[in-house]
Amino acid sequence: MIAESFSIPVLLVPPVGSATSSASDSPEKYRYLTSVPFIHTPPTISEMHHDILQSVRKNAGKLNLGIHPLSEMKLTIHELVQSLRPAVKTDKNLAEAYEIVNDQYLYENGFTYNFDHLLGSVGNLENLVAILHIVPPAGPTLTTVQEVNESSAQLRREHIATAAKMRKSPSTGAHTADRIVTQNPTRVDAVYNYRPIDLAPPPITLYHPVFAKFLQLMAEPQEFTKEELIRAHSFVTLAVAYYRDEATRRETLYCDMSTAIHESILVLGPDGVVSSEETLDGFSPVTAIHEVKLEIGDGGCDPLAQGECDYVAIYSSNEARLVREVCCCPAFIIGMAGPNIVVSGAVFVDQLPNGRSPLDDAGYRVARLFRALKVCIMDLDEYYSKLVQTIYSPPERPVAGVLGGRRPTRRRILDPPSMIGPHFTTYCDDSGEEVMLTYKARLIPDLSVKAIFVAEAKSASETATVVVKFAYKYNREAHNLLATASPQQAPNLRYCAYEASVRMQVVVMDYVEGEEVDDVLTQPAHIESLRRALTALHANDFVFGDLRAPNVLIVDDRVVLVDFDWCGKAGEARYPSDIALGAEISMWHGRVERGGLIEKAHDEYHFRALTKEDL
Repeated sequence: MIAESFSIPVLLVPPVGSATSSASDSPEKYRYLTSVPFIHTPPTISEMHHDILQSVRKNAGKLNLGIHPLSEMKLTIHELVQSLRPAVKTDKNLAEAYEIVNDQYLYENGFTYNFDHLLGSVGNLENLVAILHIVPPAGPTLTTVQEVNESSAQLRREHIATAAKMRKSPSTGAHTADRIVTQNPTRVDAVYNYRPIDLAPPPITLYHPVFAKFLQLMAEPQEFTKEELIRAHSFVTLAVAYYRDEATRRETLYCDMSTAIHESILVLGPDGVVSSEETLDGFSPVTAIHEVKLEIGDGGCDPLAQGECDYVAIYSSNEARLVREVCCCPAFIIGMAGPNIVVSGAVFVDQLPNGRSPLDDAGYRVARLFRALKVCIMDLDEYYSKLVQTIYSPPERPVAGVLGGRRPTRRRILDPPSMIGPHFTTYCDDSGEEVMLTYKARLIPDLSVKAIFVAEAKSASETATVVVKFAYKYNREAHNLLATASPQQAPNLRYCAYEASVRMQVVVMDYVEGEEVDDVLTQPAHIESLRRALTALHANDFVFGDLRAPNVLIVDDRVVLVDFDWCGKAGEARYPSDIALGAEISMWHGRVERGGLIEKAHDEYHFRALTKEDL
């Protein structure tokens, strides 16, 4: 049911550690904060989400939120089974009406909408409610902008660890009822594993090359030794058999898996943990976690979900802090249920991303899997061993000839980076000069799936602020066409190439200070500038595809286009399969379809929507 005008109540979740929040099992109570009015119904939940966050940020002072500069806002939209709105909508009445809402109430009486849901699918707009979670920084309050810039990512990670330590044990936390609670997008310690879709992670290959190597080993042709194939065949034969209990299954599969992958792959707890060299604090970084269930549906939970909970418990622990401060904590998680195997990678950055990669379990595929895991676990072991050695200096020698001389000490020499960013940190520019990248922040922190970062690019000749974007495809030619135009209508492009170590295109461009378009362009100079940019693309037979407000920046009296991911030649470029579409979405031309060709007429439609004029 669509209304012309309505409002969405926003409820605030108490932060972890607040007076109204505790580690007990009783659900936290939400607090009514404000109502955000809508004159017209936005077509998607995603746009509603964006508008509500903008309104809350703009009115943070009036709402007495006292938001710290390091805080992050997360928002989810829910539809309740019945409206709680009072007849007389005063702040006091609204606060009293919504005071019953908490995690348990939403679970029993609400439905959570994903970003791509259409507003036309909402049963009753009057039943909608927005849940706001403000993630504050952990650690001491910082007083200077420099301290904030240098420490925000580390504080964010420690806040995640603090929240994660309050979870239930992995064996309990992996059950569906508990996952519904912990996999809430408003929770700072949620694992970004696509469940739900709002927890879509950035590509895990960005953070350590071992994950790209694993995918490469799984994809490229290989020759296997007779011993490897014998071991794989033996494993398949034993894995497809039925067993009376998990212990028997583990014991039966142990010989093949430990010989082919690692001796610890099916021993210790959980069902297998592969560890590397100990730190001075006695913590052994974990390179692989293996959870086994008797069959699919047995054991009360998904083995991969339990492996994820194991990972969170291990790397959020106090013992892991030394390692957590200086790296992304890469590890593999292996889940087995019956003969079915699923392998994923995990890292701990400013979120807890998890990259899932389902694998089958027959013949050469198993031999390939075993080899890939063996090689990559060895790589991670070498990585952690070197890391542990570089955190502290070599021990000082005791003073010769002194009885009972003081104990050798080691001094910390590796300081935590300002943020745990992508491992891609160097490239050569067009002149052949090496450029070093230091990542400072995410460009769009509210959208975890967007792998776009602000970084410092330093070479022998200059230091500049840049944007580093990781994309599966990118149109360098079209970007350069507008970047070299006069006046310039795209950021200066410094680097654009496919990088095998991340299995993506890496795009480095100048950081442009500009204003976002607020719904439509109103200044004639800006409209004419956009007209010039789009006309230039079409004249060179390019289509842009995604000419919406977020991809248009206002810079003085001109506009600059960003995001050339979909851009391509007319008659060749196609829309992605996951584009948000529906009969009632007016943001797209009527002929736009998933995987369909991008047409110049579609760009003209977007131009008209942004300017209220024809191209």
